[in-house]
Amino acid sequence: MCKILSELAAKEDTFDRIEMMIVLNIYRAAFFALFFSFSVVAQTSQPIENSTAADELSVNDALEDIRNGDIEKGMGILESLGRQANPTALFHLAEMARIGIGRDKSIPIATMYYRMSGQLGNEAAALKLANILYFDGTGSEAELAEAVSVWQTYALKGNPEAAYVLGTLYWNGEVGSAPDPVRGYGLVWRAAQTGYNPAEQAELSMRAQMNGAARSAGEAYGKALETEGFGGGQLALELLIDGYSGDTDGEGGQNPAEKPEDWAKVWRLEVGFAMDDAGASELLERIRREEAATVKDLYGEVIKSPNRVGMYRLVFGPVNTMNDAVSMCVVLKRAGHDCFAQPPTADDVPSES
Repeated sequence: MCKILSELAAKEDTFDRIEMMIVLNIYRAAFFALFFSFSVVAQTSQPIENSTAADELSVNDALEDIRNGDIEKGMGILESLGRQANPTALFHLAEMARIGIGRDKSIPIATMYYRMSGQLGNEAAALKLANILYFDGTGSEAELAEAVSVWQTYALKGNPEAAYVLGTLYWNGEVGSAPDPVRGYGLVWRAAQTGYNPAEQAELSMRAQMNGAARSAGEAYGKALETEGFGGGQLALELLIDGYSGDTDGEGGQNPAEKPEDWAKVWRLEVGFAMDDAGASELLERIRREEAATVKDLYGEVIKSPNRVGMYRLVFGPVNTMNDAVSMCVVLKRAGHDCFAQPPTADDVPSES
């Protein structure tokens, strides 16, 4: 492969040559998009056959050609199959565009091919599309909504990766307007039951932060996901009135509005960088006013910066768990505030003003 790439680099020894290749790739992608749309329309009178045994053999032949160094031949076969709406061929065209094999690397072209393949039922392509749109896309509401829709579709079909990703998003409040921890736990729990390793690790962390009633509600939701779906707002929120807790009976929670005796011994949010006293006090009041839903149950104050003489910073707490602290910081960061989730430490005791 290194030899092939070196040869390609040697051939593309002028700016005009590189520019022409980019233009040709764009025209090629546009042509496939147009041809694909006509192909789908032409087949509306009969079911689309996703792939036949002969098609799969051809895809394997194309991949073998590419592995053996005949990239143009292999790409030609895949492109021909792609024009026939073969989802596997479209998936591999997407992979090559994403990596940059045989053509210039192009995420927009890869996204186009992933979307085509996914719409034809290729699960791997649909999940790759969702990951690109959500984590590496433009951040537009349309792209985020499309990614969530893909994950929801495949979670309902039993895909553990989709259930796990959705579970973490619901848990952190990245779907909807606020965290939905019971629903999030239920989705991660369901994925963990299949042996999906990332979900197994996350489930252990989540379960330690929920009372027994909330965990049971989450597990019941995970078991009945196909009938429960994703509607109805936050799930069983009344079970979390006392906050996340490892106590199975849900009792024994502390009052988070009380100022901790020692900030260094609790999870806390440090908001903003070092600033003067007036600026810190103004920011404190603004956050209390504009982000009340996030910090209303926390004690907040202006404290002296331990590293900057004459400067101050904000601290909110105590926060029950790491996940709570991270989730709250996500919300504050989205609102434009720098936020750091700080764990309990033995030697970081902030001075009070």
